[in-house]
Amino acid sequence: MVSSVLTLESSVRFPTRGFAKILSDDAAIVRLTNYRNFILLESNSTLFHQGYSMKYSLRHMPRRGEETVRNGIMFGPNLGSGVLRMHLNSGNPNFDMSSFLFVNGSDPKFWVKESNDSSVRPVSLLDSLKPLVEGMNQTAFDLLMPFVFWDGEYEGSGKVAGRPAHVFSFNCPSWIKEQYPSWQKVTLALDDAYEAPLRIEFLGKTQIPERSLILRSFKKLDDRWIVKEIDCRDRKTRSVTRMKITSAALGLDMEKSFFLPEALSESIRIEPKLYLSTE
Repeated sequence: MVSSVLTLESSVRFPTRGFAKILSDDAAIVRLTNYRNFILLESNSTLFHQGYSMKYSLRHMPRRGEETVRNGIMFGPNLGSGVLRMHLNSGNPNFDMSSFLFVNGSDPKFWVKESNDSSVRPVSLLDSLKPLVEGMNQTAFDLLMPFVFWDGEYEGSGKVAGRPAHVFSFNCPSWIKEQYPSWQKVTLALDDAYEAPLRIEFLGKTQIPERSLILRSFKKLDDRWIVKEIDCRDRKTRSVTRMKITSAALGLDMEKSFFLPEALSESIRIEPKLYLSTE
């Protein structure tokens, strides 16, 4: 969800709220195809000054008990790219940050370098459903949403989170149902104007969301809208993990080599003055 939703490129005023009209079958296919193409947009030698870096926090709010917070930083070769490099504070002062690399598509790839390990290892699709931080809700699967490349079905249009939106559903494959029998399908609400995810729900047989990702707020930096906060809610634990973008640096020159698995052990240095606060 992060690399595909955090940037909504526009130099115009954010559109008004309201309802979206029902799409024809052909128009619905075009909408979904456009979104798939958008999140597969990759950097190449003809793209310059389009990289980004964003500092973020993960705040876990359990139903009972104390809250926990982890901070991190992420990088992308260009806005909307299906390639995301992410670093997350380990929570242990004796360890380095954990590092992740996600490459989206019909055959998504994930890699991780643990904070206490120098090696980089691939992450299976099944393991991508595990929390990035033990006890929190956000997963690698949530961040890149590979389900959008499954067979999709248009369910309708209207208002989601107060905004005009179109809703698509994707049936869970057998490998997910074997691990999570209560999950039947995933629904995705796309903003009518920006085609950004407003809400994602993992539905069970009762059509009650087992978990949800909800876009909470936007922020305009320079001439671009970015998503400021996303909540990941779990029905069973009644907990919420909130990802908040605290600052962002846009229009950067990023080497393609930064987004190779073997580069996860190397640091990327960005001038602090380039970051703009979202507050």
